Amino acid sequence: MAEALETIDGIARRLGRDVYYLALVNEAGGFRDIYTDVSEITDWLDVRQIGWSLCAGFDENTDWIEGGPGCIFLDIHPELGPEAMEIVEAHFMNAEGEPSVPGYAPAMLRLMKALSFAGRDNADRQNF
Repeated sequence: MAEALETIDGIARRLGRDVYYLALVNEAGGFRDIYTDVSEITDWLDVRQIGWSLCAGFDENTDWIEGGPGCIFLDIHPELGPEAMEIVEAHFMNAEGEPSVPGYAPAMLRLMKALSFAGRDNADRQNF
């Protein structure tokens, strides 16, 4: 059965706040698609009781109709969950601030940036 996936910018607009996520990236730094197996990472998040959901990534220059870049929304409120974000950053980033787990790059999308793309929110374009 098909499921609807939100975009990370749509999640930020729906929640009305900045959002943290893990971008799925390949060795060259490009995006991996939303169909990538992420069970090892989601199991890691589950063990640490960090909420998550799969979603489509954000690209300012591209409006994806189907598929597209993948990411994992981290259900961590910027003001209420600093400990959880510290756990994520310690695992996914090295001392130089670079990604340390191949294929995953921690990121944050600011609400103001997400709001500038609110035109993407109609039902025909929001869900995959």
